[in-house]
Amino acid sequence: MTRTDSKYSRWISKLSGFVFFFLIFLSACEKEDSKPSYEPEFEYSNHSTLGNTIIFTNTTVGEQFYIRWIFGNGERTNRIPVSEGQTMEVFYPEKGEYEVEMTVWGSESDLTDNKTIVKTIVVDQDVFSPSFTVNLKEGSDNKVILVNTTKGNYDNVKWIVEGEELNSASSEVEAYLPLAGKYDIVLEVGQGDYSKSVEQSFTITRDDPEYFNQFELVWSDEFDGSTVDENKWVHETGMHGWGNNEWQNYTSGENASVDNGLLSITAKLIGDGQQVGDYTSSRLNSTQDFTYGKFEIRAKMPEDKGPGVWPAIWMLGRSIQNGTGWPLCGELDIMEYVSFDPNHVSCSIHTESNNHAAGNPIGSGHVSLETAEEEFHVYGLLWTKRWLKFYRDDVDNVFLTYNRPNDYNKSNWPFDDPFYILLNMAVGGNYGGVMGVDDSIFPATMEVDYVRVYQYVQE
Repeated sequence: MTRTDSKYSRWISKLSGFVFFFLIFLSACEKEDSKPSYEPEFEYSNHSTLGNTIIFTNTTVGEQFYIRWIFGNGERTNRIPVSEGQTMEVFYPEKGEYEVEMTVWGSESDLTDNKTIVKTIVVDQDVFSPSFTVNLKEGSDNKVILVNTTKGNYDNVKWIVEGEELNSASSEVEAYLPLAGKYDIVLEVGQGDYSKSVEQSFTITRDDPEYFNQFELVWSDEFDGSTVDENKWVHETGMHGWGNNEWQNYTSGENASVDNGLLSITAKLIGDGQQVGDYTSSRLNSTQDFTYGKFEIRAKMPEDKGPGVWPAIWMLGRSIQNGTGWPLCGELDIMEYVSFDPNHVSCSIHTESNNHAAGNPIGSGHVSLETAEEEFHVYGLLWTKRWLKFYRDDVDNVFLTYNRPNDYNKSNWPFDDPFYILLNMAVGGNYGGVMGVDDSIFPATMEVDYVRVYQYVQE
């Protein structure tokens, strides 16, 4: 009897354990069944009006909380509420196959409860392929007609000639190319934030002889007052040698005067002579700077009495005042005169690759001018994107030309940036003092009748 009860008890115990685990299983199934059932799905179609734009719509059935799109073209969303990502418009500018991935989360609290679907979409063609034609305008050597021949859908156009945007976005535009040489022309076409460009080169065979006649006076000083106009000029001061072992102390105005329509810059002997600080002079810098144009300064050199002074009319890259060193900033010497060589003037340029410190400056050398000290002469510079031409009295009397190098950069062509004008007279130095300084020549005065700047003003 006892053995029978024991066997029965064991059977009951096993049955109870089976029932317990069965109930747990049923409970788990009920919980699983209580979760919403969903399978991610989306549809897509072409936009009715915007080319290469596809509309994606989440069509998943069932309760969802979050959604994430990855469009295969570099665009994507983060995990966002379904309501924010139910319908998406995506732009595909280039033809090709793209894998689009949509992930849906079915639980607000369980981020592991997500499912993903991937579909491959095909874009049949580029939204547009920019192209254009360029031809000389009939009857002109310096005007061209640019015609946009782009096919496809786009909503904005930009023309760029030699780095400058034209003020017209029409499909056909006229461009003025005044100087001989090769021009880089760019057409940029865009739709929304997407843009694509194409470039062509076009060669003009000759300068337009009327180009400089179209220039307008944009800045000048006729020196009609009684003092130096401080709105136009700044006195640069000091006696530290100025990089050339010069002897003068540039003052804040004591050596520059205006009278009878003339600016006079006068170098004076104030000490025993023959050393730094025994001489004073002036160095005037224009407050305004310029890029390209025609620059004319009418001036007369000091009376021929002996060696020692070094008047100059020149320009420096404004960047020198913002941390760029010389000669990387660039220098344009429109006129230099040294009194040890009377009846001669010179002009030169200085760049990082060519300068007097390196022993390879580009200059005219001393050019004969028999009346440099007795008469006023116009010292001029024509400065374009393509060349520099230095002349005297007439634009046809050019005695130095520097063409922009084919492979140009800041080292050999720093002349696409603003430059300011300088008028000064040094004493002694590595150039002016080559033949010594004769103290009997002081005071010595350079006179300036006017400074004029002309530029092409585009209509």
